[in-house]
Amino acid sequence: MTIRNLALVLALIAGTMNAQAQNSTWAQRAQRAPKTAEASEAPQAPKTAETSVPSVTIGTQTWMQRNLDVVTFRNGDTIPQAASDSAWMAAAENETPAWCYYNNDQANGAVYGRLYNWFALKDSRGLAPLGWHLPTDQEWNLLINTLDTTAHLLEMGGAESVNAGPMLKTAEGWKEGAVEANNSSDFTALPGGYRVHWNIEKSAAPFYALGESANWWSSTPTAGTDAWLRNVYYKNNQVKKYFFHRGYGFSVRCLQGELEDFWKEIKK
Repeated sequence: MTIRNLALVLALIAGTMNAQAQNSTWAQRAQRAPKTAEASEAPQAPKTAETSVPSVTIGTQTWMQRNLDVVTFRNGDTIPQAASDSAWMAAAENETPAWCYYNNDQANGAVYGRLYNWFALKDSRGLAPLGWHLPTDQEWNLLINTLDTTAHLLEMGGAESVNAGPMLKTAEGWKEGAVEANNSSDFTALPGGYRVHWNIEKSAAPFYALGESANWWSSTPTAGTDAWLRNVYYKNNQVKKYFFHRGYGFSVRCLQGELEDFWKEIKK
């Protein structure tokens, strides 16, 4: 081996040893150095309603596929449960938010969600979970007209459509004798019934129509003490638009996306 070649080999060996030493030093520093936010494992974000609630897109709208089933307002405050007749009637009298299970049976809640009075919807703490909002009467109109493009031509008491009901209703789960339903929209309407604010004697607040009707509040009030809602019934294909006292207990569906706080414009 010539002197020139020997010098070249020695230089290569020295360079390799120097690089290994540097790599070892950097490795030791990396072990001692605290992990940066970029290098550390990102914490798991808690699930929000926006990602955990089953939803369906119908036209330009994305709806919850299940009835609302929350016990806290958006800010974390508890929504009062009014299981007894007296508590439910007091909430209607005092215009305060309340929820209940149909027949006060938690098993019904697992299937149909909870029933809320309209005062829970108007509460400024926010009933709709983050990423959702309460549908207005106009937004319900849009849903029905998306499913039935002739609905706006219909002029009959209460009914918005004589065709859209089966598209909303599940094929099963309704009382015997129900007309055909196909849930072709995947809205998955189940007959959760409702609760009245009080009976004629104001001695009780009974439940009605489990297995027979599905009813959902809108966020839009009427001029008096009522608010608008939508109804589908087991004996026909209609979607009906009604208004009832705000102390009634109906189901709630939410629409994806935030909305300006509608309650700021509401007058008692």
